[in-house]
Amino acid sequence: MKDREQPTAAPAPSAELTEAAARLRVLTGQLTRRLRAASEGTDVTLSQAAALSRLDREGPATTVALARAERVRPQSMGATLAALEEAGLVERSPHPSDRRQAIMSLTDQGRLRLAEVRREREGWIARALAERLDEREQAVVVEALGLLARLAEED
Repeated sequence: MKDREQPTAAPAPSAELTEAAARLRVLTGQLTRRLRAASEGTDVTLSQAAALSRLDREGPATTVALARAERVRPQSMGATLAALEEAGLVERSPHPSDRRQAIMSLTDQGRLRLAEVRREREGWIARALAERLDEREQAVVVEALGLLARLAEED
């Protein structure tokens, strides 16, 4: 019987990459806090906006499926969806095959509110990019978005 080849382990990241990872972690936290601060006064939290966005992109889903996709506990997603339902931004309907579950979907009001929230938050980012970075730096950020998207992809 042939010996099976063992997959080779990926090389350990360099000190430079480890430092870059630490900086990226800190910067994403700072950007999230700045985005949250820029959105103060809005009635939609970042976690609520994430749930609305996922429902908009992927269509109706159960609480468990949304929780898994957003990498949060089902109880947390349940609280998020309850607040959105109370605000009239999502609605529940019976699951077609499992009476213990419900399917959550966006309402028309939810779609409108999501569009407003996106405009507010994306507007802050666009203004910050335009005001703080020159054209070359803006191009670097735009190019880096594709790379960051690859990092964020599901395995």
